[in-house]
Amino acid sequence: MTRSLTAGGDWHIVRNGEGRHSVWPALLPLPEGWIAEGAKGTRDACLAQIETLWADPRPAALRKVMDA
Repeated sequence: MTRSLTAGGDWHIVRNGEGRHSVWPALLPLPEGWIAEGAKGTRDACLAQIETLWADPRPAALRKVMDA
């Protein structure tokens, strides 16, 4: 990503099938396998929200095996 796409602007919180979260510029199409979750916001606001959503950073498959 170029600096012009990542500087300022709105961002999405995105999540993949393994339950991993990230941020993605709202101007770009979402990468394959990721879905937008929640409202758009600043990058910092999205990162702060991820901290509350994603308490366990292990992939879903690993959590399932370890919790069994």
